[in-house]
Amino acid sequence: MERILHVVSTIGINSGVMSFLMSYYRNINREEIQFDFLFWVDEDNSYAEEIRSLGGGVYKVQKPGFSRASLQSLLLFFKQNNGCYRIMHLHEVYLNMIVCPVARKYGFTHIISHCHTTKYSDKWINALRNRVLCLPLKSNVDEFFACSKDAGEFYYGKKKSMNGKVQIINNAIDFQKFSYDVEKRKCIREKMELNNKFVVGHVGRFNNQKNHDFLIDIFYEIHKKNNNAILLLVGIGPLEEKIKEKVRRKLPQNTVIFLGQIHNINEILQGIDVFILPSLFEGLGIVLIEAQMSGLRCITSDAVPKDAQITENIDFLSLELSAEKWADTAISNTIENRYIDRKKIADAGFDIYVESKKLVDCYLNII
Repeated sequence: MERILHVVSTIGINSGVMSFLMSYYRNINREEIQFDFLFWVDEDNSYAEEIRSLGGGVYKVQKPGFSRASLQSLLLFFKQNNGCYRIMHLHEVYLNMIVCPVARKYGFTHIISHCHTTKYSDKWINALRNRVLCLPLKSNVDEFFACSKDAGEFYYGKKKSMNGKVQIINNAIDFQKFSYDVEKRKCIREKMELNNKFVVGHVGRFNNQKNHDFLIDIFYEIHKKNNNAILLLVGIGPLEEKIKEKVRRKLPQNTVIFLGQIHNINEILQGIDVFILPSLFEGLGIVLIEAQMSGLRCITSDAVPKDAQITENIDFLSLELSAEKWADTAISNTIENRYIDRKKIADAGFDIYVESKKLVDCYLNII
């Protein structure tokens, strides 16, 4: 059995990267491949217990940096596990110049970098720092993974992508979990008292990237046209209170529901009518894949890679268009039949049962 060390910032359940990894981890052949996780950010709700139940390990260090304490923490882990691994899968690619040399010293012969976005950061100072830190990325790693063609070109360059050096690992989904179910829809709408409502949905962390400010403007226009409209917001984050204040100022009470961090996103998607994702940037937009798999009408920004389209029920709109134009698009052309053919999902490369086998083969071929 080959053990893969995944280097991530957090193993928290609110992490999109971890959601992606756990989807694969649950479905890979764990007699051939096992996952361990090296991280540094604590979260109240994490995948630690599930990882251990699947046979994996979780190891916390100080955030890798240039301070003596953080370097000592990192060195201690690699010394203690010298020779236990051959493959490191690095998801925090901006840390390559710190983590990769240490890993090489202690037995790692194959290092994978995996980019999950098309921007260094949504904060300009962090973006500048990360861009500098990524300068030696291509010389520090052996294999180049990306969540989309756009993400691969952003981090590794068009030449490497065109030469077939970048492996696209799709953010594949459990079809059975997210496929449309009319009974589940009826149940969740009754439970949440959404009957006779036009339900708009969004899933995303409250940060600049997800563009909640514009989303509220869009919903304001939707509600003017349909006063039975309700907006469901799933997620937490630093801008949550700011958005709540905007909602209080701009919209009638109880028209926007903040659901926080939840575990039944698949059920929520069953209950909504249209999904809106006006992101400023995305590596791919895994929630968009989940929404389409649920048979939903989706409206998203053209900053989202076209790789995210797996059905015809999606519109890519410019963020320069007015909120009213977005609203008009959202309330038009409702879908009568939400059932999606599983073969269409598999052909697009987003069926986890198919893609997990490909990832195992990919690891085994690297060695």
